[in-house]
Amino acid sequence: MGTILLVEDASFFEKAALRKLAAIGETDVSVARCYQQAQTFLENAETAPALALVDLTLPDARNGEIVDLCRDNGIPTVVFTGRYETHIRHAMREKGILDYVIKDSPSSLDYIGDLIQRFWRNPDIGILLVDDVKVERMKLKQVLQPHRYQVFEARNSAEGLALLKDNPQIKCVLVDYFMPNEDGFSLLKTLRRQYSREQLAILGMSGYDDDENRIRFLKYGASDFLLKSCSAEELLLRVSQNLDIIGRLEDLRETSLRDVLTGLYNRRAMEDEVARRLDDGRYNNALMLLDLDHFKKINDTYGHETGDLVLQQLSLRLKAVMREFDLLARLGGDEFMLLLQLPHPNAATALTFAERLHQAVSAPFDVKGQQFRLGISVGIAIPPGHGRTVSE
Repeated sequence: MGTILLVEDASFFEKAALRKLAAIGETDVSVARCYQQAQTFLENAETAPALALVDLTLPDARNGEIVDLCRDNGIPTVVFTGRYETHIRHAMREKGILDYVIKDSPSSLDYIGDLIQRFWRNPDIGILLVDDVKVERMKLKQVLQPHRYQVFEARNSAEGLALLKDNPQIKCVLVDYFMPNEDGFSLLKTLRRQYSREQLAILGMSGYDDDENRIRFLKYGASDFLLKSCSAEELLLRVSQNLDIIGRLEDLRETSLRDVLTGLYNRRAMEDEVARRLDDGRYNNALMLLDLDHFKKINDTYGHETGDLVLQQLSLRLKAVMREFDLLARLGGDEFMLLLQLPHPNAATALTFAERLHQAVSAPFDVKGQQFRLGISVGIAIPPGHGRTVSE
């Protein structure tokens, strides 16, 4: 993220915008109340703002000159204005602004907040364009790239499938209906066999306004369908809305897999992942159950809040010992489960790691001015000799 430049001369809207920005965690905001202040700020800034949020009508620049100033300084710009005139909006769009938002209700501020959050997230999101016509791909790319998406291009289904396999950050596919060899409908069916709606948004596109094509696409799993003649604004709205749905579902899924207190995997997520890795058979694994010794005394003597803080500290220490490809979960209470990948399927390697866990826990825990020394007990199972499933 970076600095946001807010250019607004109306005190009410300035305060409202600053409150919304603060609510979404944006505290690095510089305010200018006229064109001259914005110009002076940009001339003296060590680095250009990452984003500008500007009103079109300023005391010393009443016709949108602030947009030109931001464009000339290479700053992505969102217009937030009370002026809704079609020709002005189109003119601003021609200048390459990210969006044109009207100050007509509290929901417009919510939209601004969502837009800014997407702007920071978009560099991690891939969009795949599948169209055999290069000119069509370029038109789409010119609309999407200013919003910082990673844009991938494919001329046909085979190229598209290969790019999806190699680039898991792709969350949205725009596919043309008419393509040689394999049309977009065939690609849609192939994609839906591999990716659910929760994993991948698929937007069908066509140069022809044909109800049959649209209905066919939507019935067989497309997230949306739009004409190639649609405006850049409509394209961006459709893409962002479908990506928002996937993002919210991912957040819900991630939340359901995490322990609320420590942020580690919970029992359900851990047992599912351990079962998958044990079935894989390509790796040497060791499964460990870890239990804090006499933890109940802390809860009974100092209260559960103190006990929770100890568990949070313990989780951080355990994560520091774990390697990137190991797994760690809190099963509940003071019980944890670890899955290690071993270079050799023997107990000696696992015991060495268990000793590292003991050392990590041996230093005293400092909570609310109290120091606690804890021990841990670790049980180790090495498949397949100690069982082939989680329960075994």
